[in-house]
Amino acid sequence: MQIQQLQQLIQQLHVELSENQIDDAQVQAQLRTLLQDIDKQMNNQAGDPAANDELSNLAIELEAEFPRLSSTLREVTDQLSKLGI
Repeated sequence: MQIQQLQQLIQQLHVELSENQIDDAQVQAQLRTLLQDIDKQMNNQAGDPAANDELSNLAIELEAEFPRLSSTLREVTDQLSKLGI
């Protein structure tokens, strides 16, 4: 059940990313890399174990400009923590 919730949150995150124009190319690249790492970890491949911390930090960075996106990022990090990822 928790994995399904995480997958739904990640899908929601992709939708929100497509709806929001993030002008900072570095932030865009960072988000793409983190989402790839999370996907690898969910599929039991070698992803970056620090991705959860980086995602949390990115949520803080984006909060002022993209509050909804930031909230979804936090939900994803919470769900990852619950799953031990």
